[in-house]
Amino acid sequence: MTLKSKALVAAVALVSSIAVNAQTVTYKLRGADKADADAVACLEQALPIAKNGSVEIIIGEAGDKAVKQYANLIPTTAEGFYLLTSPSKVVIAGRDGAGTFYGVQQFLQMADKQAVTESSEAPAIALRGVIEGFYGNPWSFENRMSQLKFYGENKMNVYVYGPKDDPYHHSRWYEPYPTDKAAELAELVKYAAKNKVKFTWAMHPSNSIETDEDRAKALKKFQLMYDLGVRSFAIFFDDISAKSVDTQVDYLNFLDREFVKKHSDVESLVVCPTIYNRAWNSGNYLDTMGKGLNPDIKIMWTGNSVCDMIDEADCDWFSEQTGRLPFIWLNYPVNDYGLHNQLLGPVVGNDPKLAKKVSAFCSNPMQYAEASKVALYSLADFAWDPDNFDAQAVWERSLASLMPDHVDAFRTFCLNNVDVGVSVHGLRFYGETPDFKSLNESLPTLYSNDPADIFKTMGAITSYERYFQSRVDAAQELLDAADSGNLLLTEIREWISALAIQGYQGLDLCKMAEALTNGNTQQFIDAYRSYTDWTEKAFNNVSRDFPGSIQSVRVQTGTLYVAPWIKNTAAELADAFKKSGVEYPEDLFPKQLLENGSYYIKYNGLILGNPNAGGRGGKPVFQAEIDDINPNRQEWVLKLDAVTGRYEIRNSKDDRYINELCNFGVNPYSADWNTYIITKNDEGKFAIQNAGSGGDAYWGVNGDVIAPGAPANARYVFEFIPVTK
Repeated sequence: MTLKSKALVAAVALVSSIAVNAQTVTYKLRGADKADADAVACLEQALPIAKNGSVEIIIGEAGDKAVKQYANLIPTTAEGFYLLTSPSKVVIAGRDGAGTFYGVQQFLQMADKQAVTESSEAPAIALRGVIEGFYGNPWSFENRMSQLKFYGENKMNVYVYGPKDDPYHHSRWYEPYPTDKAAELAELVKYAAKNKVKFTWAMHPSNSIETDEDRAKALKKFQLMYDLGVRSFAIFFDDISAKSVDTQVDYLNFLDREFVKKHSDVESLVVCPTIYNRAWNSGNYLDTMGKGLNPDIKIMWTGNSVCDMIDEADCDWFSEQTGRLPFIWLNYPVNDYGLHNQLLGPVVGNDPKLAKKVSAFCSNPMQYAEASKVALYSLADFAWDPDNFDAQAVWERSLASLMPDHVDAFRTFCLNNVDVGVSVHGLRFYGETPDFKSLNESLPTLYSNDPADIFKTMGAITSYERYFQSRVDAAQELLDAADSGNLLLTEIREWISALAIQGYQGLDLCKMAEALTNGNTQQFIDAYRSYTDWTEKAFNNVSRDFPGSIQSVRVQTGTLYVAPWIKNTAAELADAFKKSGVEYPEDLFPKQLLENGSYYIKYNGLILGNPNAGGRGGKPVFQAEIDDINPNRQEWVLKLDAVTGRYEIRNSKDDRYINELCNFGVNPYSADWNTYIITKNDEGKFAIQNAGSGGDAYWGVNGDVIAPGAPANARYVFEFIPVTK
């Protein structure tokens, strides 16, 4: 067949397909009377069902007469299913009711339901789902109902209810829920079952576990929750100072013996231990818990640290300690430790080899329930079939599923919200704004004052202007959709506004660079004032700032690459404008305590110097004499870091920086570690204080060198004298 005839056949097939799909397709059911009722209900709600429908759907579980001829094709693993589709017939056969339900979900999500396909699927991990275990505003009833439907659609079968700021879970665990909240929980339990989700209610009794009264209260609360329909329970001992692991073990075995085992319909107990990650392990806590707990009790585990993606070695180590498989509590995309940032990027870092090494794989999400679905979509896919998980492809599918009418704009937005930034837990994701990263690598600066670079400068301005305008356009499209009632976009509206603000900031920087290039003073002033207005709007952009909110959030976006570039570029352009010699209003630029430039640093008449210039390591030294040979060994360049708002201090001779130990740094310079807070007292003396990851010690003087750890009465001891030449 020639290339031309192949193309013709393809075109005819496409036209035929369009013609068939344009017709109204109706369906008739066979086996629905015996098949899982929830699976059948999903079909009836989603499809036009008619007695004489043109497409027959054969549905049932293993053993049902309707699917008998397909029995050998149904996976033997629980929740597995066989799915066959064609223009005239569909077969959905599950190993059990959940399997049939998941087969229905897969069929309903097919873009072309008349395509010829055949597949047999089963989960690689038996328990897959979500733990609502974050700090901050708990999800609403509506959030949870939406989540449970989403879990069913994406083959997740576990939901653990344990929001830290629900008092009836934690601080007032022993009290019954108020009538209205109890009714909501009962409704959630029923709706979870319809979506094949095990609703697990968790209790956090802290250390109130020793006395007979404590234990009687626990049994009573379990019974109250049982009466609401709960058939799965967990105990959380996380984030407390545990008195005794032996007491915890005895308490858990008591609940297992006196409640779980006395109810034939209650699932195995689950516990989140106090030592729930490897970094915190010491002594014999995990060994004692593993050996002492009744065999059926499952133990939760977050991996090598509090926030960590999970690999096979993590699981093996845990199993060696406890003698059982870990119930994975993945602290992603939870952001209660860095709540200024959303986590909406591709989910990377989990090891597909862990499938046979875990008893469960569950995620702790964000307090923003709808936005959490971006990550949960991927995590559901991973937990079902980790061997074939493709993070980028699944992430793209999540965007199309969650935001079908605004995929491109939503992709732009999500890529601006990937990394949580510097935090105590150290979990980072560097795939943020790849288009900006590429642009910045090819055009690292927006402006050059060298006339020879004018064409390069104008090209950079055009490229950055195009980039930031695209951000404004994407944000506006999403804001319009939020105004039209899109729940996900409404929930994170402030972050979309932040993207728009960042776009406008970038456009103002382009105008400032253009004004410098053209020598247009007024254009620069107007653009700079506009930039500062947008910066103020960004600072005041707060999410969940309503009465009764547990956590109000100052919103950040693009924090890995874009935001630092904006701050640094604004500072560079302002410096270039100041140095141009033009006149400008006194109030145009914010006043710095110390302007960027060169200074002598003095103490008691002595002057700080760098006697071993060009060396490695060592300390700056206070000297009595002026260095006439190499005066710049006693000159120190101060620069306000635009991102941290703190000063870096470098020697003018060799550009070595002073680190948080008051030595010359030998590691790569880090603004987070090596920038300092400088303050001034009424007597005109200055104090220097570590900040960021460098701690908060004040600098003092020990003999003839500076040293961290100055007492309160010896902090304001330094002088900064501008170097004038």
